[in-house]
Amino acid sequence: MNKAVLHDHLDGGLRANTAKDLAIKDNYKPLLEVEDIETFFNRESSESLEDYLEAFVHTTALMTKYENLERIAFEAAEDMHQHGITHYESRYAPLYSVNDSMTPENVIDAINSGFKQAENIYGIKSGLILCGMRNDIQNVKLVSEIAIEFKDKIIGFDIAGPELNYLPSLFANEFKKLQENNVNLTIHAGEGDGVNSIQDALDNGAKRIGHGVRIIEDIDLKTGKFGSTATYILENQIPLEICITSNIHTNMFNDFTDHPIKKLIDFNFAISLNTDNRLMSNTNIKKESSIAKNLNIENVDNLLEVSASYSFLNNY
Repeated sequence: MNKAVLHDHLDGGLRANTAKDLAIKDNYKPLLEVEDIETFFNRESSESLEDYLEAFVHTTALMTKYENLERIAFEAAEDMHQHGITHYESRYAPLYSVNDSMTPENVIDAINSGFKQAENIYGIKSGLILCGMRNDIQNVKLVSEIAIEFKDKIIGFDIAGPELNYLPSLFANEFKKLQENNVNLTIHAGEGDGVNSIQDALDNGAKRIGHGVRIIEDIDLKTGKFGSTATYILENQIPLEICITSNIHTNMFNDFTDHPIKKLIDFNFAISLNTDNRLMSNTNIKKESSIAKNLNIENVDNLLEVSASYSFLNNY
């Protein structure tokens, strides 16, 4: 059976030793004197989202060359294969890598080249979702244009970054054009903001919701009464891309036992299990599966198998 990971950030999933190798190769000074590179990037004990996100400054700094991106993409797909995944969707904000020697198309081609190498060796299918950074309106506009221009080389579009105060409707025109050009949309919502953000993502064409865990706030757990957004998502089986460990590390929930994934599964929501940022959260899909099992979720493998049916790769 096919198994998929749908929500994983390329710049959040470098191998620690690869980050050190590339830092030495490119003389990236902030990492040269770091003795324990794994500990440096491990943000399990972050006191704030800002502290967690600071690590990305260093990974994206290493992703400005074709050969670096190609290696990182290949290794990401290879790691997924080694954990039993057959369909891997990776997200990346391409403008982090654009420079005098790298065009947006170069960035996409480098990543796809790494994915293709992994497919040739292991058979794993991988695809790229482009991310616009929602706290930068011009960035989202540019990346949406890139997504449309190179839609045959990608599998979807997303907006990432700080969710609060940056609703998807800020980019309604961009989302409308993306839909008109048949670009798949998955939108980060219901993580840093609440149910209103999830509804706004749906209103702007989201086929899946990145995270989406705060949909639980639209359900009265005492009476079992659903709000309108929760009802729509349940009835239409809109997939929620759940990332348990990441939600703990960004302080959404105090403890794994507080996480609502088990309740959402019991309510029959369409749930996929994901890794988000493997380097910063010191995780992989096997760890996420183990956590899910410890939360008394039965047949965790089925979550990964069902995720494959939600994958944008099915139409790529």
